[in-house]
Amino acid sequence: MDNLFLKYMRERSGKRKSTGPNFHAPGPVITISRDYGCPGRRIARKLAETLSEKNLRMGRETEWKWISKEIIEESARELKLSPTLIQDLSDYRTRGFFENLALFFSDEFYPGDVKIKNTIARFIYNAAAEGHVVIVGRAAESITKNFEKSLHIKLQAPMEWRAEQVATAYGMSLADAKKEALEMDKRRSQFRNYFEKERPDIDFFDMFFNVATLSDEEIVEAIIILTETRGFV
Repeated sequence: MDNLFLKYMRERSGKRKSTGPNFHAPGPVITISRDYGCPGRRIARKLAETLSEKNLRMGRETEWKWISKEIIEESARELKLSPTLIQDLSDYRTRGFFENLALFFSDEFYPGDVKIKNTIARFIYNAAAEGHVVIVGRAAESITKNFEKSLHIKLQAPMEWRAEQVATAYGMSLADAKKEALEMDKRRSQFRNYFEKERPDIDFFDMFFNVATLSDEEIVEAIIILTETRGFV
């Protein structure tokens, strides 16, 4: 599996002219990307639960799981760093002068940007290869795009709607919430562009949902229908 991952990374980085890896992984895997303020984790959890329940009703014991924060936690464990630091580094979050100074004089290993991203990508790849998993964020749509059994979802909503969600969740003004949403969108785009080379979303996603006009249940039901069509369940 690691050899396949390395092959993928070589082709993605442009060392060989290719539109992507030409291998088949077990899967199935569903990825969910989202604009900041959209309920990616909530929908992923509901989707995994619904797929597991459907398998159970059909007499199958296969359980679907969903992962989000585990991506950071496992990557941090491998790199021997705190999850908070990995989160900040992968999100391009600016650290203060004294924080960086403390890191410089500490015994904590401080890996390069590429190593962090590749560690995250390897965890996502391996989790997806095991199959029956919904993965939230971290450019998973790019890392697993060429898996034979994969489905890639993007959750979107107008900025004003997203700002209202962020303001309510974190107790901030609408102006501050909008600023936060714009900043987080920028950081996520920076992370994704490492893998996607600024290619348009349509190159990676199969379905787009406006979470401002659709309920969680409607979105999950639509995804379930497509997973049935593709033989995921």
